[in-house]
Formats: sequence, C-alpha cells, structure tokens
Amino acid sequence: MTHPLRRTLDVAAAGEKELEVLYKRWSQHAPTARTMALLAEMGAAERGHHEMLLHISPAEILPKRVDPRAGDAVLDFLVDVPLPGGELSQDAIAAATRREAALAALYEFLAGLGGEAGPLFRALAAEEQRHDRLLRTEVHAAVDTFPKRGCT
Repeated sequence: MTHPLRRTLDVAAAGEKELEVLYKRWSQHAPTARTMALLAEMGAAERGHHEMLLHISPAEILPKRVDPRAGDAVLDFLVDVPLPGGELSQDAIAAATRREAALAALYEFLAGLGGEAGPLFRALAAEEQRHDRLLRTEVHAAVDTFPKRGCT
C-alpha cells in the first residue's frame, strides 16, 4: 500500500510539472522580453521542484514521534485547480496563482510536521509564494499592457 504522504508528494510533483509546462509555453509568447525571461525562470524552478519532490521520502517528512497516518490530512491541501490550456490571459494568470498558493500552503503544512525535510519545504513554500507575487504583479501588468500578444 502506498504511504499517504507518497501519494501527496506525487500529486504535488505532477502539479509542479503542469506549471513548468505552462510557464514554458507562455514564455514563448510573452508580451515583453522581461516577462519572457521571468516565465522561463519560473518554469525552470518548477522543474526543479518536481525533481526534488520525486526524491523525498515520507520518512523525511514525519518525525519519528508522529503517526504516519497523519499524512492523510495533507490531501486536503491539494485542491484541484485546473490550469488553462491556451493563451496567456488574466484568467489564466488567476488560475496559476491559485495553484501556486495551494502548493505554498501544502509545503508550509509539510514543513510544520517537523521532519528533516522541513527546511526544504519551507524553501519550496517561499518559492511558490514568490511565483504567486510575480504572477500577480509583473506578469499581470505585462498582459494588461499588451493584451493582443498572448499565446495561442
């Protein structure tokens, strides 16, 4: 039987992969050079997050004193936020920010469990929060300024 935290990590890794693909696609059609570079950087970061999550074991998340079944509670953080399949738009950015926020909340929860992977999860949460801020500010402003150059 698969450990609940392994399932959680696998779902989170899949979410990171989806964001990687989305940001890389958007970067190819970004309205400004700055936005293009920012999205490409974010895509590369999501790829790194994906790889890290695949190599973390549940034992690294939970301290020895915690019942491993506590991992079931983590699944509550994994909201199904569908990502847009098409153009870079304000609605698409809003969906991506919801995904980033959900992943940040998940990583904060995992960090709080007290296992040896806590510092890694705190760093992942901070990175997802940074992505959320960048989407809400720089990417949002660039799309507002150049609405006709979204990707298709």
